[in-house]
This record gives sequence, C-alpha cells and structure tokens, in this order.
Amino acid sequence: MITPTTRISTHDLDRLKSIVGEEYVYSDAAARAIYSRTVNPLEFKRFQMGDYSHAPDAIVQPASIQEIQQILAYANQTGTPLVPYGGGSGIAEGTSLGGSLIIDLKRFDQVRVNSTNRTVTAGAGVIGRHLEEILNQQGFTCGHFPQSMNSATIGGYVATAAIGTFSGRYGKMEDILVGLEAVLPNGEILHVKPIPRRSVGPHLEGLMIGSEGAFGIVTQATLKIFPLPEKRQWLCCTFAGTPAGLQAIRHLIQEDVRPALVRLYDEAEAAARIKKFGLPHNHALLFLAFEGPAGLVAWQAARAGEILAENGATFQAVDVALDWYHYRFDTSGMLRFNQKPGSVGDSLEIAAPWEDIETLWRTARAALEPLSQAVHVHFSHIYDNECSAYVIFYADSGPNTPQAGSELYQQCLKATMEACLAAGGTISHHHGVGRTKSAWMKMEHGEGGWDLLVELKHALDPNHILNPGALGIEK
Repeated sequence: MITPTTRISTHDLDRLKSIVGEEYVYSDAAARAIYSRTVNPLEFKRFQMGDYSHAPDAIVQPASIQEIQQILAYANQTGTPLVPYGGGSGIAEGTSLGGSLIIDLKRFDQVRVNSTNRTVTAGAGVIGRHLEEILNQQGFTCGHFPQSMNSATIGGYVATAAIGTFSGRYGKMEDILVGLEAVLPNGEILHVKPIPRRSVGPHLEGLMIGSEGAFGIVTQATLKIFPLPEKRQWLCCTFAGTPAGLQAIRHLIQEDVRPALVRLYDEAEAAARIKKFGLPHNHALLFLAFEGPAGLVAWQAARAGEILAENGATFQAVDVALDWYHYRFDTSGMLRFNQKPGSVGDSLEIAAPWEDIETLWRTARAALEPLSQAVHVHFSHIYDNECSAYVIFYADSGPNTPQAGSELYQQCLKATMEACLAAGGTISHHHGVGRTKSAWMKMEHGEGGWDLLVELKHALDPNHILNPGALGIEK
C-alpha cells in the first residue's frame, strides 16, 4: 500500500508552501494515491495490486509563472523530478513517476476571447468543456472535441498533440494553436506570439506540441475559434467490406469533400450497431457529419452522397449516427472491463499512409486476435495522404489476477506496436507516448530523429528534471 510519508523533507515541503501557499501543497496519502494514476490500464492494474511505487511524493498547485519559476529553481537545486499535470485524462502513463513532485496547473484558469481575431487565450488548467461553454455563450466554438474533453485541459491538449472528433473541419491541435506561453526547465519564458503564420526560423511552438511536459511547462495557449455552425448534416451507410469503406473515404477527402467527422467501423466493431438497428449483417458501417454554413454543408453532403454511391455504399437512416453522438463521451464499457482483475482493454490509435492503411488494419488484427476475446477497429481521422485507425482490444487472462492482466496487456501492446511499425504506420496518432509506448520511439523516429530528440532534451533540461522518462528519454 502507499506509504503515509513522502521522501520530500519537511523543510522542502515548507519551502514549497512558502512559494504557493500552504493550502496548495499536498503530501497526504490520499492525494498521492489520486495523482498516482490516470486512465491507463497498467496504472489501474498496479492500483488493483496495491502497488503505489509510481505515486508522487507531493503535489503543488502554482498560480503564476513566477511561482513555477521558483518551483523549477527548487527542482534544479535538489534534483527533484517535476511532472506537469492537467486533467489526469491521459492514457499513456504520461504523468506516472514515483518519487516525483506533481505540478498541477489547474489554477491557470483564465480565459480571454478575442472576437476580432477569432482567437481565445486560455490558461493551461482550463478544462476543455468549460472553454467550450464559455465560447458557446459568445457564439463561438473551438471545434476541439476529444472524448476526454470533460476532464482534459488546454495544457494537456498541447502537450499530447491532441485531436478532436470533428477535426475534419476544425483541425488538429497544431492547426488550431496560434500562440503559447511556456516556462522552460531553466525558468526562462518561451512566448510565441499569437500570429498564425511566421517565417522567422523554426516554429518554436512545435517544441511544446507533443512534448508531454518534457521540454517545458505550458502555461497558456492561444487557439483559433470559429462561429457556431449554421447547420449540421449527417450521412450513414454500410459497405460489403472494410476495404470498400476505406476506398470511399479516401475518394471523399481526395476530391476535396471534407466531412467534419468521419467514423468507419470495420465489420467486427460495427456488429453491435448492425444488430441494434437491423442493418445488413457482416457489413462495415460509416457515418459522416458535415457542419458549417448551410450552403457549404448542402454541397458537401450532396457530393459525398454521390461519391459514396459510386463506391458501393448502401444508405441507412441517420439514427445510427445520432445514437453514437448521444453516447460519444461514454467510456464506461471499457472501464468496467478493466475493473476485472485479469482483464485489460485499451484503444491504441495508430495511423498510416493510404497505401498502407489496409495492411495496417489486417496486421494489427492478426497480431491481437490470438491474445484477445474481441478486437474492434474504426477509422476516424482522414487526410489527403493518410488515415488513422483506433485498434481496440478486450483481452481476458486465464488467471483472474491483476498481475496476469498486466502481463497480458504488455503482450497486446507489444504485438500491436510491432505490427504497426512493420506495416509502415506510426505508433501514436494523438494519445501520445508517455511511458507506455516509449520502448518503440527509436524505431518510430529512426536513429537520426531519435538522437536529435534526446539532444534537444539534454540541451533544454540538462538536469533532467521535467518529466524524466516521458517520450522514452532517460538520462
């Protein structure tokens, strides 16, 4: 069980309290247990085993850049590892580090809307749903709707290079982000002006996008915002097989029809909805959403209908899509499965160029099916030249113990990562790397890219205090 005391001395705790205030430093067992895991299955298995070796020693909640700078000075002097923390909704062990000091950024909660520039500047601790509610009241949307938006924060969005379900219209985090503020490991402030396009050397915000807190602590971000859509229109159809569905959505995007939302379910994942709505057995299922100005939506939906028909689609009632939309934030099914000691389930989001995506789908399935009771795959972010795939597995070990479940999870993960790389894919499309996928980072980037990433870390953070081990970078 978690020990009631921390390895941080009373003197050091007093020093931290003098920086942020006594009420914003936590070192009790309950707080440390809460911050010891996010929603990663391995973290949950450790919790079931009573293993709190990954618990932080303390949690601190600063409210200003100056306080962060003082905490960084303390960490550099003492060699204390710091882990930036947002909403705790991550799924890749990005904040799981025993003996660390968690720097929780939720007090960075300011929001400023600039309707002239159509941007919003939000503190790193602002919850995605709260930001959307503020924007909606003023007639805008951020358009960034990840499944975790009820708990994920703006800082987390940037640090994991996040994406939302309606990315086809509003873009990915690197498309939405126009400026940011971050504190570097040495305490210096990185300020990227909110100007959407520059030709003044490398884009420094790129150091923070996907950095997972290893290169700096994001304190605020300026994001694009959009008028609330005038119209949304759904299309739903089935295909005789997944390859036909993949061909159809590729033709859509390459003919400049850009749905805001795409969800193509392979035959296995579609089966439950197929049965529920009485659709053709053993078919793939696709639904699309278009939104924006009414005229644009009407044209896109009409042209999409033509392209889908040309590719063998059978059109179905949109009730199927609306049913998904109603329950889109519900992850309780997988959570209940993971609660069984010997069972593990996860969603591994990978991606590949169009010429490799069918191979990726088949090889990932082939790798996981011997290890799992069920494998579901859907495709939900498409581009002119590539497509992402969610590979979801539900695996049940023979011995109903968390140790057996943990071992099975690692077998499933290894099989998927190796299959993905062999098929020419990328090991993470938007969940990030954390520690879960770190073993495959060198294969992902190649020797030159990996060496550059390590050199950047060492140059920015010579004392290796910011989230050590994240992205697979060790001392």
